[in-house]
Amino acid sequence: MNNEQSITNKLINAFSALPGVGRKTAERFVFFLLKQPKEFLENFGADLKELPNHNFFCPQCFNYSEARTVCPVCADSKRDRAAICVVENFHDLNVIEATKEYNGLYHCLGGKIDPPEGITPDKLRVKELLERIQNDHIQEVILALNPDLSGEGTIIYLKKILAPLNVKISLLARGLPMGGEIEYADEVTLANAIKGRRILN
Repeated sequence: MNNEQSITNKLINAFSALPGVGRKTAERFVFFLLKQPKEFLENFGADLKELPNHNFFCPQCFNYSEARTVCPVCADSKRDRAAICVVENFHDLNVIEATKEYNGLYHCLGGKIDPPEGITPDKLRVKELLERIQNDHIQEVILALNPDLSGEGTIIYLKKILAPLNVKISLLARGLPMGGEIEYADEVTLANAIKGRRILN
């Protein structure tokens, strides 16, 4: 019984560590699993065990992708290949895609600069961004980062290192509230932000 209790507590703690999942929700997940047949649990566990053995990122933009090559966005020849929209992660990319207002390429940084959390520029995909801009003849870089303190700091840093590349740098219009997150913005607000983006001088 003690061992079973230990396993359920470990699972509850593991689910609680997921973004947006509190302890009560984690408990519901575990109690749901306890009611499932053995085959379901074995398949669920096998899928989780396989995660570390797969690369789920596009080698070009670092969007989420299970394809062995580039993601569908990068592979689409109809996209505007002279523009790159820089986002923190693929969640933001998907939300912007849903607006259908942007037809260029993307680059997922993998986060934003946050020194107190140990996230410095070298921990992000900044080097890869610079290489893409130079190698692919990019004409515009759209900085679509969350409008909070870390996002603003990242924008200032990127603006500084992009300045020598002679590329147009634009920022989403501030239809997005300060401290808000792109992932949770509605499509109309995001669409207006994309259409109203401004050039950074």
